[in-house]
Amino acid sequence: MRIGELARLAQLSPKAIRRYEALGLVAPERHPNGFREYDDHTVRLVREIRSLNRLGIPVEETRPFLDCLATGGEHVDDCPASLAEYQRTIDALTAEIDALTARRDALADRLREAAHRHGSTRTLPWPTAVSALRPSSGRDGTTR
Repeated sequence: MRIGELARLAQLSPKAIRRYEALGLVAPERHPNGFREYDDHTVRLVREIRSLNRLGIPVEETRPFLDCLATGGEHVDDCPASLAEYQRTIDALTAEIDALTARRDALADRLREAAHRHGSTRTLPWPTAVSALRPSSGRDGTTR
């Protein structure tokens, strides 16, 4: 199949597929006239790259998953290297979440300070960081 068909089947643009090629993640067969020819395996690779990227794994970091398929794995995450990449991504996300939580808490502290600076005791019209994390209850007492 040609790149347009692959793009349609994988729900990506031909430009994205060419980027995957440039990174060495997919390698089409080349005809003497220069046309690229893709197979069903390439469709799966491109779909897997896209799926992993949607989970937050950069396209450039999907190689361990694709190598897992190339070495006979039934799934992209059947290999230790794939599991290690999952853990690396989880660790990076955890660090980002921790940094964002610290920023949010610092902003909430400054908000409280500013709101009460001149002896005002009024309550703030927006939820505090802690109460925003609690589930809200419906009129019937059930949690939403």
